[in-house]
Amino acid sequence: MFHRAGFRLFCFMLLFGFIVGAAFVHAGEGKPVAVFDAAPHDFGAVFEGQEVSHDFVIKNTGTADLEIKDVKAG
Repeated sequence: MFHRAGFRLFCFMLLFGFIVGAAFVHAGEGKPVAVFDAAPHDFGAVFEGQEVSHDFVIKNTGTADLEIKDVKAG
């Protein structure tokens, strides 16, 4: 029969094994990670008909392709 400390160690090692195993399983799945070079840009007051522009730089630091499907002004 397990002593209390031994049982706790056994439970900790079992939990640790599940966590590490899950990390290795998910490590093979590629996921995109979008990283922006700066905080959101504020154009200030823009009047009708006035054109404004700003380059937003996005870097994919993930392991899968990053697809930008839609962009909305907010």
